[in-house]
Amino acid sequence: MILVEDLTALPEGSRVVGDGFIGHCPRCGRNGVRRLRHDGSLRFVHVREARMFGDGLKVEPKDFCTITQTAGAA
Repeated sequence: MILVEDLTALPEGSRVVGDGFIGHCPRCGRNGVRRLRHDGSLRFVHVREARMFGDGLKVEPKDFCTITQTAGAA
């Protein structure tokens, strides 16, 4: 079974179970879930795909924006 979720259709502030809250993406202006990555960058996931396997559920982002955070000049 495959489920595709379009998070851009949800209003800002909506809670997405397991991922947090819908926010406004500063890069493209669409709504998405803000996720902090291991390398320190931010990812706003706009569309995600969930697949059910015999041993569990796998959720992958399909449409997203990555925002790299740079340190301010001293």
